[in-house]
Amino acid sequence: MLNALDIRFAVRADIQQRTEPIETAITFVRSKVRAITKSWANIILATLVALLSVSTIRSLFQPASQRPVPDLVKVAGIARSFEPLIYYSENGVSQVGDLQATGVAVWDLGESVRSSNMTSAPLIVRSLDELSDSLKTLAIELTKFFANVDGDIDGILIVMDWARRELTQLQGQPSPPLATAWANIHNILCDAGLLENPTTGTPTKLGAIATTVFGMSQPQRTRSTLQRTFTEFLAVLEEAINNELQHSLALFGLFEAIDRQFLNLARIVVRESSLQEDRHADDLSSLWTRILGPKASEVNKYERNRQLLRNVREKTVFNKGILVEHNGRLLTLKANLESLRRKLVSPLVRSVNSSTLSVTEQVRGLEDVGIYLEGVRARQKGKLMEMLYGSVRPNQQVGGGRAGMIDEGRW
Repeated sequence: MLNALDIRFAVRADIQQRTEPIETAITFVRSKVRAITKSWANIILATLVALLSVSTIRSLFQPASQRPVPDLVKVAGIARSFEPLIYYSENGVSQVGDLQATGVAVWDLGESVRSSNMTSAPLIVRSLDELSDSLKTLAIELTKFFANVDGDIDGILIVMDWARRELTQLQGQPSPPLATAWANIHNILCDAGLLENPTTGTPTKLGAIATTVFGMSQPQRTRSTLQRTFTEFLAVLEEAINNELQHSLALFGLFEAIDRQFLNLARIVVRESSLQEDRHADDLSSLWTRILGPKASEVNKYERNRQLLRNVREKTVFNKGILVEHNGRLLTLKANLESLRRKLVSPLVRSVNSSTLSVTEQVRGLEDVGIYLEGVRARQKGKLMEMLYGSVRPNQQVGGGRAGMIDEGRW
């Protein structure tokens, strides 16, 4: 029999199995704590490792840094250079109206010359008819040109609004913690040259596999969206500039043809005037008597139309100068766009010519330019509607009132 002072201790096997993992964990922690606190060097090293681990974890779950992307703000600045075209097309209605009225006046002058008995009357009438047709054609082409300018401006405003919506939608996408960690890891591997070529920015084979397996990171989606909007923006600007350059060249050809017709007509008139003076020098007084009698109204109309014809030539030269200036401005814009496109495909685009602006800053830059151009375009539309459907335009009186105000000694 057991002594009364003896204690009997029994442990069941199932209880021992349940507490064994806890004891193992406690033993593991105790051994690590003993190893860390064994010396001051171990304590300092363990503290540094803990701080580094916490910092690494925090950096992985912070928003990923922005990688170099195309600069939409710079392209928007080029789009703002289209502002003078808006003001130029604003006066298009008055210019076209002047040309149409001038064409009618030239035709009326031809009808007046047709009834005269001058030797070169058929030749002068044919030249005037051709000149009238050329002026009508020029008025039609100018109308098309101004319509194309307005359409190109509207196209630029539309693509800017589309780019803003794309970037705003990209801005509003949520970024889960795991996606943020993957974006930071992707940036680190790209900087190391494992997933992207650091020179060209194109993905490597490993980068393509990683994108296929894990999907695009947030910086990749941002750059892809900016690249797409940047390319589309440039394409719209280039198309607008090329269209306007082609129409400008066609207008230059018409202006040169009209200028040659004016020169030929002036030579014919000078030659006919000299011939008439030589043949009728002796009868000049009697001729003036007949003209100032019953034919005085026709003489006055002929003189008014002759003065208007002189004014038409001056106006044509003036409009040609405007188009030359406009063409030079378009060539400058086209050169800037070509420079931007060359920079876009250049190996240096990621190092010196790329932008590190955030999406918010790029959206703000697009909004500033877009709102400004939309305001200018809205005011131009209002003035155009007022000119078309408002009061009678002054240029409708070109055939009458303006002719008497022209200096008669300049033909």
